[in-house]
Amino acid sequence: MFDRLRQGFQLPGAKDAEIQACESALKVILPEEYKAFLGTSNGFNDEVGAGYLVLWSVAELAQADGYEIFDFQIDRFLIGSNGGPTAYGIIDGNYVSIPFVFAGPWQDEVQVLGRTFAEFIDAVHAGRAF
Repeated sequence: MFDRLRQGFQLPGAKDAEIQACESALKVILPEEYKAFLGTSNGFNDEVGAGYLVLWSVAELAQADGYEIFDFQIDRFLIGSNGGPTAYGIIDGNYVSIPFVFAGPWQDEVQVLGRTFAEFIDAVHAGRAF
């Protein structure tokens, strides 16, 4: 699952209790494969192919509800950014990108990058995330 992520790992990974506390704080359910990533690397910050990827640690995730893109819900929340104007999140089981600043309704700005964590990483690697 992590073959495209060469560097940028934040070691050690998060403990299960930290991940559960993050989910409780945000009132969200993280996908199992994303929890597996966090258990290996508690965040990420590096180039990934043609893109740049910042995935927040569980501590940063637990505080991420302060962004005013949309209200977080059990199946709609942010997980990181491209280090610039684009947020990465999960909406209805899809990994997505969405600008931090947008002109119309946020729903019009969402770009689905993949249904799985691996598809999401592939999209960032290929430069398909705006």
